[in-house]
Amino acid sequence: MKCNQCGYENKVGDRYCENCGAPIENSSGVMSDVLSTVPTQQPDSSGQPNGYGQPNGYGQPNGYGQPNGYSQPNGYGQPNGYGQPNGYGQPYGYGQPNGYGQPNGYGQPNGYGQPYGYGPNSGPGYRGPIYGLDNMDYNMGDGSPKYVGFGEAIKLFFKNYVNFTGRSTRSEYWFAYLFVFLVGLGVSVINMFLQTALGSEATLVVRILNLAESLVFLLPNLSIQVRRLHDIGKSGWWVIGSLIILIVSIPLFILTSGDLDALLGVLCCVSLVLLIYAIVMIIFFCRPSVGPNKWGPPARPNIRY
Repeated sequence: MKCNQCGYENKVGDRYCENCGAPIENSSGVMSDVLSTVPTQQPDSSGQPNGYGQPNGYGQPNGYGQPNGYSQPNGYGQPNGYGQPNGYGQPYGYGQPNGYGQPNGYGQPNGYGQPYGYGPNSGPGYRGPIYGLDNMDYNMGDGSPKYVGFGEAIKLFFKNYVNFTGRSTRSEYWFAYLFVFLVGLGVSVINMFLQTALGSEATLVVRILNLAESLVFLLPNLSIQVRRLHDIGKSGWWVIGSLIILIVSIPLFILTSGDLDALLGVLCCVSLVLLIYAIVMIIFFCRPSVGPNKWGPPARPNIRY
């Protein structure tokens, strides 16, 4: 009987090759069922070298569960792997230094729930650095600058009657502006009633009321404009821009007084310059506060929910 594997001639009736030990199939097909169920050993197959469970295979060196494999060095759960140094849960990994829940991570300093983060040291809500500046000093007193409502803005308006050196927030300025506008509107209504009731005899009273209003609000209006400019980092000398424009235009009016067309041209030019100046000032007054400057610290933020 000739072996199909190695070609060795065996005796008749041998079931296995005497040379290689492989099963021998006779001519009648005996052992065909055995051959179909018994696996032959081949290199690089499952369960053998370089196969599953062997070197370079699953569960062995360079395979799963062994060196360079899962749960071994350089594998999952070991050094440089999950749960170990440089892996999840260890240094530079999740849950450890520089990882989640540790320094510079979630829930720690400079992280969520810590200084300048969500939670402690954030007041009644999130109160991180404002205007992008860390460790900023704020005005902690009752005076300006301060984020206020209408009533407190009026109080600070008269409290800083001639204060030309401090700062004022947008809420201070615009609520005070609203107050002055409402007072001026009320004076105009009173003047209208007086003129209706008294006629020409009310002229003197109307003039006195208008003059009194102007004198009462002259200095506080100038001072709050200066403080509002300081709050955005601008010089307070911007408030006299309209006065400078008028002073410069006086000689032009005098030189063109004899020529109507030239006088109208100068008047249009001056009016245009004053309009541009007014637009620039409105933009300045609408700008938000900046950080600490030479006029003092900014207002302390009010965080409400």
